Amino acid sequence: MSRFLPLGNTMNLRHMGGYQTSHGTKTRADKLYRSGFLNISGEDQIAQFEELGISTIYDFRSPMEREKNDLQVGDRTEIVELGMLVASVENLWDMLLAEGLTPKGAEKIMGERYRELTEEEIPGYRTMFEHMMESEGGILVMCSFGKDRAGIASALLLSALEVDEAYVEEDYLLSSGAYADKNAAIDKFQQFFNAEGLPVDESIVLPILDARLDYLDTAWQVMKQKSGSRDNFMLEELGIDKAAREHLKRRFTS
Repeated sequence: MSRFLPLGNTMNLRHMGGYQTSHGTKTRADKLYRSGFLNISGEDQIAQFEELGISTIYDFRSPMEREKNDLQVGDRTEIVELGMLVASVENLWDMLLAEGLTPKGAEKIMGERYRELTEEEIPGYRTMFEHMMESEGGILVMCSFGKDRAGIASALLLSALEVDEAYVEEDYLLSSGAYADKNAAIDKFQQFFNAEGLPVDESIVLPILDARLDYLDTAWQVMKQKSGSRDNFMLEELGIDKAAREHLKRRFTS
């Protein structure tokens, strides 16, 4: 069964349930979700969203991204804004222009984004986990594409739940399939290319839309270099101690 959930024009919306953990439980499909921008509107689509049981959205988009695409999810869901400028769409575009708009340059800056996210944007991830300690219900982590900022957040959360590493990687890589409709995905970059008087270059966009383990590995390496291991990093930088892990397990696994 597909993990992806159709809802309006949203891309990359899926649950993170059913993953095996090292303590013999599985993650809950009715509590853990991840997504790109929630492109929904109207009472019917909002009602469908509310049926998912999501009490909190962790929104990693920048203020500019939020301004251009305001969330319409009704009043039953708390939105925690964790704006990450480093990996915002506008920041990505600036980096592309500086690199020279080449496929190789696109691959290079994607690695740099993951390094910067784990070096400069830790306060946002820490706030997410701190909020989870004080809240209940289902959660959704999201950014514009749901694969980089939200991808690291999801991988950290699954790691905190002690999900087997193979499943953490499997979940991350699913974002590649989310953008199999290349035309729809590439359209998201149309405004940026047009603003520069350039045609959209698929060879530049596709490395950005892809989810690759070497991107994620860059984040893991930064954590290892900083704290010696991913577990130590989560403890020292995110405050995920034994008590926090037990709380997360009770909330998100069964």
